[in-house]
Amino acid sequence: CNLCVSPLLRSLGIGRALCRIVEAISHKKWEYSHLYLHVDPDNVAAVSLYEKEGFVDVGRRWNASWNGGANEIGYYVKRLGKESK
Repeated sequence: CNLCVSPLLRSLGIGRALCRIVEAISHKKWEYSHLYLHVDPDNVAAVSLYEKEGFVDVGRRWNASWNGGANEIGYYVKRLGKESK
């Protein structure tokens, strides 16, 4: 799925809340062990949020057809469970 926050509503904690609810559902309801996400590396606010939430940068993708014009896309992963926040 694709989640985003309107520019007018940023810096209100909505992105953090979205990350945490997706994590909770993924782990508790669907019993997933990991979450993966893609982000434009130039989106400093999003990268900072994901890193604070425990996601780890595991590489880059280039020329993804869905990238919205970004030259490269960051690929992040977070292990869910007792070790996560």
